[in-house]
Amino acid sequence: MKYKLVVCGGTFDHFHKGHREFLRYGLSISDKLLVGLTTDEFVKAKDTIGPIYDYKTRKQELENFFIQEKARNRVSIEPIGSIYIPKIWEQLSIEAIVVSKNTISAAKKINLVRKEQRKYPLIIKTVQLVKSQHNEYISSSSIRSGEINREGRLNVNPYWLNHSLIITEELKKEFKKPFGILIKDKKDYGNLISPFIITVGDITTKVFNQMGQNPDISVVDFRVARHKEFFSLKDLGFSKVQEVIRVNNPQGYLTSDLFEAVSNIFGSPKSRCRIVLKIEGEEDLSVLPLTLRAPLSSIVFYGQPGEGVVRVDITERSKEVAYGLANQFKIVNTNFDSPLKKILYL
Repeated sequence: MKYKLVVCGGTFDHFHKGHREFLRYGLSISDKLLVGLTTDEFVKAKDTIGPIYDYKTRKQELENFFIQEKARNRVSIEPIGSIYIPKIWEQLSIEAIVVSKNTISAAKKINLVRKEQRKYPLIIKTVQLVKSQHNEYISSSSIRSGEINREGRLNVNPYWLNHSLIITEELKKEFKKPFGILIKDKKDYGNLISPFIITVGDITTKVFNQMGQNPDISVVDFRVARHKEFFSLKDLGFSKVQEVIRVNNPQGYLTSDLFEAVSNIFGSPKSRCRIVLKIEGEEDLSVLPLTLRAPLSSIVFYGQPGEGVVRVDITERSKEVAYGLANQFKIVNTNFDSPLKKILYL
């Protein structure tokens, strides 16, 4: 059945596949679709994982979608500061409301208010949520947390959790180039307010500790240019209790254990203590799994030999680049010991 006027609402952050299907359904059952878009003030009051785009950006993404669907003239977008229909639409003859199964309760509250106002209740139309590669519903929070992309693809391929990867000769040339912005002076590190500050490499980690930056996650192997230089975390400037995860990752490899350790770190609530990934082997390539799995807006720093420090801002683009690089590694059947997690007292 088609309705003349249908309403729906949401935050529509990091506009993804699930949003597209939700709005396509709304368009399919309506002559005109009213879309309530949450304000920045409303969003700030929510406890969210990672930064949410501002109202202007989210509205532009909505408009771009409706233009692509050749339906912009059938849609009205207005700001909403609550779950309720904005006053500008209160006098309209809205017939139905489109919701997901997670927001049916909001539609019921709207109908209770309409009943008090002696208005007809809205017909509630529920849309099935779209699932991601790991059979969970696609959500903006999962995108912001670094777990999936906007199409629901896992940023860490499940195959990599069971197989080790080895770098090819062609890729070695690629990895000699900075993966991010090359910084020659530590005063140019930039804004370090981020969900996670991550350092890869002993010297980079030591410099950050000496600066008092205290990275949330550090990846070290006690070596510099493959020569043993350090013998304890104290040598690197750590002074408090750390959670240390030991991972076997030989030179030139990305082991399944490394991918698993990184996935576990970001798959659980942020630890109160700092985390150190102590690599038995070589830590250089760990920039890839960290980029793939860290929440958006995190920052990874690693040393570029003889040149300075590279800053990698974790964005959707940097994740796609990292995914493409990891896909070019050669898969090998070699198995390595599982990581050993323990608390190390310094």
